[in-house]
Amino acid sequence: MAAISYDDALARNIALIARVCKRPAAEGSRFIDDLALDSIDLVGLVADMEEEFGVIVPEEKLHSLRTVADATRCICELTPERVA
Repeated sequence: MAAISYDDALARNIALIARVCKRPAAEGSRFIDDLALDSIDLVGLVADMEEEFGVIVPEEKLHSLRTVADATRCICELTPERVA
């Protein structure tokens, strides 16, 4: 099975954000400024992403996740040949 593509991961993340946050999101959406998430909300959203993709985002990476694109790249880096 091939690794998940960035575009597939992005589409899944945008759908997840719409479901969980009840807000539309795009690749460049900023979690705090555009989606109005606070740090606790962001940790919860990342936990949902971890569950969705079957990965664990290291705590030290959480501080670098500013946009939907950042989270998507992180997910892609952590999902070599595991997510379809």
